[in-house]
Amino acid sequence: MIRLVFTFAGLLAAFTGFLVLGLALSAPARADQPSKDDVAVISACIDFGAETAKKGGPDKDELEETEGPQGRLRAAAEHAGHAAESCIGVLAVACVHKEGNMSNAVLNQCYGKEAAAWDKRLNAAYKTALAKLEKDAAENLRQTQRAWIAWRDASCRQPYLTYKGTMAGPWKPGAR
Repeated sequence: MIRLVFTFAGLLAAFTGFLVLGLALSAPARADQPSKDDVAVISACIDFGAETAKKGGPDKDELEETEGPQGRLRAAAEHAGHAAESCIGVLAVACVHKEGNMSNAVLNQCYGKEAAAWDKRLNAAYKTALAKLEKDAAENLRQTQRAWIAWRDASCRQPYLTYKGTMAGPWKPGAR
C-alpha cells in the first residue's frame, strides 16, 4: 500500500500556480503530445529543485519559521527555490524568449506546449499511483478525479457565461 502525503501549503501553491497560469493567458493551441525536449525541460527544472533542496535542507515547519508576514514570505521564498510548482512556466517563458515577442499567438503556442508537457507528467503519475494502490484506494482515487473533472468543467463554463465572447478567453488554459 502506498501512502500519499500532501501538505496543505504545497497543494495550495500548486493550485494557485495553475490558476494564475490559467488566468494570465489566452487559450493555447495544445499539441496532442508534447515533444521529448519539452518534457525534459520541466524534468530538468524539477531535478534542479530536488538537488537544491538536498543542499539547503528541509523546509521549516510552522514552529521553526519566523512569525508574521516577513517570516512567512521568507519561508515561502526559501521553499520556492526547490518546490516543483515553482517550475510552472519554465517551458513557456523559454519559448516566449525564443520567439522574441508576446503576441497572443506566441503566448497561446508557448503556454499550450507547457500545458501539454505537464499533462503528460500528470497522467504518468496518476497511472503509477493507481497501479500501486490497493483496489479500494484506487477506486476512491478514480472517483475523486471524476468529481474534480466535473467541478473543473462546471467552473470553466462560468467565465463564458459571465463575460461572453473573447473576454472569457484568458480563463481557458486554467480550464484544462
